[in-house]
Amino acid sequence: MLKINCLVSGGIITNYKCSSKCRHCCYSSSPHWPDDYMTKDMADEIFQVLKGLGCYSVHIGGGEPLLKPNKILDVLDSARKNRIAIEYIETNASWYRDEASATAALRELMDHGVHTLLISIDPYHNEYIPFRKVKDLIRACSKVKMSVFPWQMDFWDEIDAMDENITHIPEEYTRCYGKDYFLRLPERYGLNLKGRALKTYAPAMKKLSFERIMKESGPCRLLSGIYHFHVDLYGSFIPQSCPGLAIPLTELVHGADPGKYRIFYSLETEGIKGLIELAQKEYGYKPGAEYAGKCGLCYDIRNYLVLELGLDLPDLKPEGHYRYLR
Repeated sequence: MLKINCLVSGGIITNYKCSSKCRHCCYSSSPHWPDDYMTKDMADEIFQVLKGLGCYSVHIGGGEPLLKPNKILDVLDSARKNRIAIEYIETNASWYRDEASATAALRELMDHGVHTLLISIDPYHNEYIPFRKVKDLIRACSKVKMSVFPWQMDFWDEIDAMDENITHIPEEYTRCYGKDYFLRLPERYGLNLKGRALKTYAPAMKKLSFERIMKESGPCRLLSGIYHFHVDLYGSFIPQSCPGLAIPLTELVHGADPGKYRIFYSLETEGIKGLIELAQKEYGYKPGAEYAGKCGLCYDIRNYLVLELGLDLPDLKPEGHYRYLR
């Protein structure tokens, strides 16, 4: 049985659509996703379940959650009704237009119980968002006394040395800071190499033979991360650090059927070895000689099932995670 008895702290994904298509995004967010956004009814259901599991605070992310300012207020109303505290809202600042409209939006968020914005500060976002917007949003937050959680200040000076009024591609950074600049970013950022991030960096990662990956296989324990889980707009529980795998949160509370969620269960109990055996036996998957670690192999199998075979498997959700990876 796949079951959750306790959750401590995690996040709510209100939408997967984003103004950017960042190379490091583990959720594969981009402008190509549908406009789907978490409804108030879904938020109510999620917050009630989380409260029953002992989780009384969450952060809100996406996608870009502030693409739909009116809809996020419904989610915040639901959080307040269910006495769930909002730790912060993540944003890339792309929505900033001018001080007047930004301060009005920030005050409305504060009226709905939000007192901190996590604002992205890194070269990945700067490929799509001029740094001027980030600076102006920080100033707007200061004006209304909204706290700012800058993520991450370590990159500030490097980005600030560029023209703040335009975006900058990776090649501009490598010209300024060395050809290995982008290869060093994952460690500096603390990057979760899943989703589009894995696709970006897999070519430069050390490859392991298929045989070695099988030999070192062990259970992934996907349900053991009680601190940095996410629940998305469809009500799916996304385990810590493993987007693209999902089970409805309401089913996990009562015990989800392993026979229904065979991909998830095989990884949870046996690890990549269990998944490869399932994929070979049931779906005709043929492994290659080497991969960028066990996660590279896992993604290759999942992409094969979703994109090549076109299967609608209940635990490989949302489908857009794979479709919009590129």
